[in-house]
This record gives sequence, structure tokens and C-alpha cells, in this order.
Amino acid sequence: MKTALAVLILYRANGQSALVALAGAAFVGPSLFVSGIAGQLADRFDKASVATNVKAIEIAAAALAVAGFLLQSIPLLFAALLAFGVLASLFGPVKYGLLPDLLHTAQLPFANALVDFATFLAILLGTALGGLLGARNPVVLCVIVMGFALLAFGAARMIPRPGAARPDLALRANPVAASRDLIVVLWRSRDLFHAALVNTWFWFAGIICLTLLPVMTKTDLHRGPAAVTLGLTVFSIGIGAGSFLAARLMHGQISLRPARIGTVMVGVGGLLVAILATAQHFIVVLGLLFVVSASGGLIAVPSFAAVQAWSDPTARARAVAGTNIISAAAMLAASLTLTALLHEGIGPRAIFAGLGVVALSLGVLARR
Repeated sequence: MKTALAVLILYRANGQSALVALAGAAFVGPSLFVSGIAGQLADRFDKASVATNVKAIEIAAAALAVAGFLLQSIPLLFAALLAFGVLASLFGPVKYGLLPDLLHTAQLPFANALVDFATFLAILLGTALGGLLGARNPVVLCVIVMGFALLAFGAARMIPRPGAARPDLALRANPVAASRDLIVVLWRSRDLFHAALVNTWFWFAGIICLTLLPVMTKTDLHRGPAAVTLGLTVFSIGIGAGSFLAARLMHGQISLRPARIGTVMVGVGGLLVAILATAQHFIVVLGLLFVVSASGGLIAVPSFAAVQAWSDPTARARAVAGTNIISAAAMLAASLTLTALLHEGIGPRAIFAGLGVVALSLGVLARR
């Protein structure tokens, strides 16, 4: 849905690049306000039950998206994207909090790689279909969006039920206080907080790359919607490849060492993209995007496995939710910054160069 909206904006709504970045903000922004309550719910109640309820509500959000696509209404699609952002925030602590409940610690790296691969395979299919159908065949896109919402609800009902981790947990209605409590859960452990920050870096860099990719494809590589889909496909496959490589490098041990390697590789890849992103280097840029995204997999798997393994079992979902809050804040800041930069005419190549410099700096600091 997000990709189809981006294509609709770029190729049907006067090419307002800043709106593409704003769409990213609409999706991740709710996590700042919802994750606190989401973490509480996932620890207070059975996670599988929470997942089933979230996916039931998601059917209604899909219906709103269907209306937006049929009417070609950008405001309606932004509203649907906001709704999906809220639901994704509720689902995040469940998805990652369930793994340690059902698996041994040594299985977490490979399990996270599987989850990340499945997630980005879904992104791959979604970006391909969204890019191809968003501006051409909205009816087919609507059928697919609603069909997958129904399938997701059915899949949620099949999740094993481990029971509530903390059934006596008192729920806070105030989202600000609930979010603050989650940050405190992370802050109590230096290692846990560090792992959360590393995972935040993955999402910060990732949303920058995913947001810039369609814009760069049009303005610097001078290609159409099909090339946007191809670029997003390469990026998604790279994330999956990097995730499995990270699990292999970890050998069942919880360690952030692969994330350091990945951060340096993101820096090098980002700088090369900034230098070579021209029409005649389209294939080379695709290869570099694969390197950057695979490097992201090296960051994502170790960091989330560490959050899961190093957190208190009775507060694990809240630790995941707290990580999501920090990540959402970083992604929201990145999206709003990108919106301003693109509005001021600063192009994707310059922003990729800045990302590369930041990544290399972090890589050097990590070594110390």
C-alpha cells in the first residue's frame, strides 16, 4: 500500500517527492504513541490472542485502503496508512516477543533471520505489486490488499498460545507514561539499551534508503515505475540475504559483532551510491543497493536477538515495544528531515553521501 501510494504521488500527483517522505512519517509516527500500550498488552495478555484481535481490526483498515485506491484519493490512502501504522505498532511486540517464548536462546538468531526474511519477502511482493498496479490497475490491487488482510487474520488464529507473561501487570491508559515506562525497562540494562540503539540505527538507515530509492530512480537514474519496483525488489532480497548471513556468523551466540561489520558496509555502499547514481550506472547502483540492504540484515538480526535474549522474560514484550518506540522516533525524525531536505531541493545523492559518512563514523566508534 505504501509503495502504491508513493507511485501514485510520483507519477499521478505532480511528482511531489516530499509527500513520499511524509507517507513514511504517517506510517511510523503512531509507534511513538501506541508502542507503550502495545508492550503492556503483549505482556498482560496472551500474545497470540492479541495478534488475532489486531489482524481482525486490520481488515477494516484494508477496506479503507480499498476505498482510497478505487477513488484515487491520496487523503484516504494517507488515513489508511496511518491506521496500518497503529496496527503495526500493536503487532510488533507480539511478533518478536513470541519467539523467545517458543524457542531456545540459541535458536533466536536463525529464527529472527527467518522472520526478517519472511517480512521482507512480504515487502518484496508488496512493493512489486504496489509499484506495478498502483498507477495502472487499482481494482486488482484492492482485491490483493483485502485478500491478504483476510489471510493474515486466518494465520493469526493458528499461532500457538504460550499464555500471558505477566497477567497481573497493571495497564497504564496514559500513552506517554506507558512509553516512558518502556524506556525505563531498557535503560535498566546498559547492554539491553545498547542493543536497542543498534536496532534503531537499522531502521533509521533503512527508512532513508527505502524513501530515497523511488525518488532517486526517477530524478537521478531517469527510470520509470518498473525500475522503482526492481530497485525495491533488490533491496528486499538483500535484507533477507544479510539476515541469514548474520545468523550464520553468530553460530547461535548472541553478539553484536556482525552489526559493526554491517554498519561499515552501509557507509561504504552509501558513499558509492552517492558517487555513481547516474543513468549510465543503473545496474551498478542496483548492486550497491543490494550491498547496503544486505549490510542492514547484518545489523537487524543480531540487535533484535540481543533485545530478546537479554530482556527479562516477564517484561520481554515491553522491551521489544520500548525498542520500537526509539526506532519509531528515529524513523519519524528521518522521514520529516527527508521531507524538508527534498522540499528544499537537496537531492538523493547528497543525502546518501550524508548517510554514508554517518555510518562510517558509527563503525569507527563501535570499534572503540
